[in-house]
Amino acid sequence: MAWWLTAVFLLLIAPVRAGVRVRWDEKGLRGAVGLMVWGLREQADFTLARSAAGQLRLAAAFHGKSLPLPQRKNRAGLGMKLLGLLLKSNGKNAILGRLVRVTTLRAFLRLGGQDAAALALTAGTLRAVGGALPLLRFQCVPVLGGKTALQAVCIAESRLGILLAAWLMWKRRENQS
Repeated sequence: MAWWLTAVFLLLIAPVRAGVRVRWDEKGLRGAVGLMVWGLREQADFTLARSAAGQLRLAAAFHGKSLPLPQRKNRAGLGMKLLGLLLKSNGKNAILGRLVRVTTLRAFLRLGGQDAAALALTAGTLRAVGGALPLLRFQCVPVLGGKTALQAVCIAESRLGILLAAWLMWKRRENQS
């Protein structure tokens, strides 16, 4: 019996680290999503591109195999609800409270264009806005005659038991409404 309780305890205190890396440029949006539990790491690359018919298609590559992700209109809001839950995790009525910690939040914007004055003013404004956000390390570089590109990285960490408890509370709230 003690080994079973030890196994459950080790599972609940498992450190979880999740991260997203995104790159947007003239080739489209691509990036990677990673998850690490107890040092075991899994990563999936994704791309968002338009098909020949002009529709946006999300495709993921996991272990070198390309997986086109099907469109699910009835569950489209689930990801946004989870993202909102994480973004509001430091609010007054937070489910996760201070238990999910964002360790890395970086963005690098290469701002391209032909008007040097407009580029300088826009870059300065974006730097000022980026400086007002305490967690964000933001860099904006104007490139006269260049192309606009964005790179962003976000890494958060918590414990598996905390995430499980937050998910159960979220499901309970969803069922009550």
